[in-house]
Amino acid sequence: MNEHNPSKRLFIALPIPSASNRSLDKYCRQLGGQRQTAHIRYTPASNRHLTLVFLGQLNPTQKADAIEVVEKLQHPPVHLELAVITRFPDHQSRIITARPKPCSELDSLHQQLYQALEQKGFPCMTRPFRPYITLARMKYENKDLHITFPPPNINGRI
Repeated sequence: MNEHNPSKRLFIALPIPSASNRSLDKYCRQLGGQRQTAHIRYTPASNRHLTLVFLGQLNPTQKADAIEVVEKLQHPPVHLELAVITRFPDHQSRIITARPKPCSELDSLHQQLYQALEQKGFPCMTRPFRPYITLARMKYENKDLHITFPPPNINGRI
């Protein structure tokens, strides 16, 4: 933390299991071989995650409150299946993501977390929940680069 600005931009996320990350690594290598001129920077497997809630700038007290919410959260494991590899949030974005199929378990976890955060005084979030895993970012906008592929076969427990 910076002593002049003790707040940090934080989020709450689910890690991606190792086996699923290995499958995504294979896909990223294939994409990289096909799209060498797009200047694509891949997200390291150790940094891949599925964001549940973006919290933004938090001071130390808010950070402690968010940690307390997560530690008290009780929810069964979430089983995800990827639906598509595509640009996100739209087809012209520079972000390449893996998007899961709709999942009631994931929606339930997000809602439970959201409600617990609201009870702790966090502001109401107005954006709809659109889960994704960031795989890569393109350095330059490339409107002609079509990226919508079926994902690698991943059916994992998070």
